[in-house]
Amino acid sequence: MGKKHSADIRILYRAVYVLVMALLIAHLLGQTDIRPFLQWEEGAVNSASDGWITGDGVTVDTRDVSANKFGGAVILRKQLPQTLSHNDSLCFASSNARITVWIDEEIVYQFNTVENLTGFGYGLAHHIVNLSPEDAGKSVRIGMVSVFSNHGGGRLRSIQICPASTYTHLFVREELVPFLLSFLIMFFGAVILAFHFGLRRKNILPYNMLALGVGTFLIGLWCMVDTGIPQLLTGSIIACRVMDYTLIHMSTYPMVCFISSLTRQKRPIYVHAAFILSSCCVLLLLGLRFFAGYDMHILIPLVYFSYFSPIAIVSVMLADNRRYCRKNNITSNLRHFYVGAAALLLGATTDIAVYLFDIDGLNGHGWFLRLGLCVFVAELMLQLLHWWSNERTSIERDRFVNRVLQYAMSGDDAETRLNATLQYLGTHLHARRAYIFEDMHDGAFDNTYEWCCEGMEPKIDQLKDVPFKDTVEVWYEEYKRSGYVLIYDVNAYHAVSENVFRVLEPQGIETLATAPLEVNGKYIGFFGVDDPPAESMKEISEIIRLLSYFLSQMLLQRDEQRQLIQYSHYDSLTGARNRRAMGEFEQKELDVAVPFGFIMCDINGLKRANDTCGHEAGDALIIDIANSLMEVFGARNVYRVGGDEFAAYAFPKDAAEFDAAVERLRALIVEKGRSASIGCVFSAGGAADLEAVKAEADVRMYVEKEQYYVGRNDRRSDRRLL
Repeated sequence: MGKKHSADIRILYRAVYVLVMALLIAHLLGQTDIRPFLQWEEGAVNSASDGWITGDGVTVDTRDVSANKFGGAVILRKQLPQTLSHNDSLCFASSNARITVWIDEEIVYQFNTVENLTGFGYGLAHHIVNLSPEDAGKSVRIGMVSVFSNHGGGRLRSIQICPASTYTHLFVREELVPFLLSFLIMFFGAVILAFHFGLRRKNILPYNMLALGVGTFLIGLWCMVDTGIPQLLTGSIIACRVMDYTLIHMSTYPMVCFISSLTRQKRPIYVHAAFILSSCCVLLLLGLRFFAGYDMHILIPLVYFSYFSPIAIVSVMLADNRRYCRKNNITSNLRHFYVGAAALLLGATTDIAVYLFDIDGLNGHGWFLRLGLCVFVAELMLQLLHWWSNERTSIERDRFVNRVLQYAMSGDDAETRLNATLQYLGTHLHARRAYIFEDMHDGAFDNTYEWCCEGMEPKIDQLKDVPFKDTVEVWYEEYKRSGYVLIYDVNAYHAVSENVFRVLEPQGIETLATAPLEVNGKYIGFFGVDDPPAESMKEISEIIRLLSYFLSQMLLQRDEQRQLIQYSHYDSLTGARNRRAMGEFEQKELDVAVPFGFIMCDINGLKRANDTCGHEAGDALIIDIANSLMEVFGARNVYRVGGDEFAAYAFPKDAAEFDAAVERLRALIVEKGRSASIGCVFSAGGAADLEAVKAEADVRMYVEKEQYYVGRNDRRSDRRLL
């Protein structure tokens, strides 16, 4: 209920936020002074702005007049309005043309191009010719001559008779969308560059962010120059012309470098080819321009080749990378790039169609190309953000795992480290329970380690003998596929496995994440956490996947420690504990202040059995005596202290119980057809001197031993208490 309530609150917050934003936008559009900027103001442009005719009396559309249609030169004329104010001007834009303006027969304005890096073209220029009331009713003519010998490129557009401020307003509004899209592209480039230069450890970046930032910024600046607004606001006509022809060339190489950094297969040949090809095209353009005298406008096919050759190189690069990924069965991780590239291609295709079919209101603005560029760059930034998010998550995950391991290594033995690891894991993953299940090699699994949060009842004693068949087996199959098991809703898991659901459902588990424990390529169990936060499940799965190896190694170390303890504290023949174990018990565990009994037992006839029947028979005799002792006093309390000697501790409530146990031992030995000498001492009030108790039991044992050997030829001599 708490999670659902929190989700409802977030939805409510978003709805209120969207409503407030909608009201704010409505107010800005309808109730502020932005409305006149967005709307066409009737009367702001003199109605006499229309009606321009050529010398042949042909009326022209002044929104776009091409000199090529008139043989490279044209003169437009009309009568000025009968009423003019001191603020009125003749305003228009031209491209790659020499301009002359006459009022009646007087030249009042001339514009001549100057030679620049690209030739004599200048791109777009804005012209403001001041008018006065005295000019009212007079004849005005605009002469346009293309600056190119092939008569191409010369154009007039947006001829208006209005105040200069109105012309600026109208032109900016007309190009506002392309301008804002261009600015957005530049902004993306600036953000990427800021990210690159602000990052301290640049070597961790998987992509060439410097190349992306430079390429994006240059493309955005090129798009902005193409709108004509920088020329209008700054008057820098030649500078914009040079940028218009050079920026796109300068942006192709860094973009190829960036795209190359995205691919799985790194082939430097593509980057080298892009650089060499672009450089050769630019050098050829400059050579033809300065040494052969060609204008770059005449060299448009070569310019276009320079534009499209990097696209061809990138296409080959991506096809090669796709083959490489398929061959190695890896993902390309280029989804964001392909989405952006598709948007860019769609935008460019749409603008070409608009140009070819001369769709009114859209032609010449390049809206869709710029929109496609925005989507393209935005998708690349999303890929960067995706990497950055994954990188930060990976760093935090690695730090967490390192902290877990450091915390776990603080223990003295594997058992302590395993419990410490589960505690840290469960606490910091906000789970209710963390656990380990181990294969008991009998077709079942036991919960061997467990940590529970405060207030949760332990389940370790209940979760024993979990069957492998159709239960743990289901998870093992999923481990082979993905390396972990994530259950976001246990109640829905019965559709996956009814048997697993029957094990989980009584525990009241809602979510679960587990991973296998594996040693030498073989699963030995699994571990996991119950009820971690659902929103953290994916990250938790990666954490437990990383910890799987370390926990498996801890279990392996635990088993090795147990074996070492077995070898150093237990007799390999009988399974009884040895002299070292007895010494450690007496020093660390034995409480000599409470009643206890001590027994010494020496096997009778061991030498005869070895000499006459062989050592196998002697070993069987030793094992029978040891089993008798452990059956009566418990395996933990029996010690083999010599070749044929055993010691044992007993903790009865009184002497009678102790004597009964000793008699039971004698009877068991006789039942097995064996013989042993036994010496025992019961200390009802504890013992101030343990060695004295042990010595007394040893003496009693030897008394019984002497009685056994009376009259026997194989009587042993020179016995000594060890």
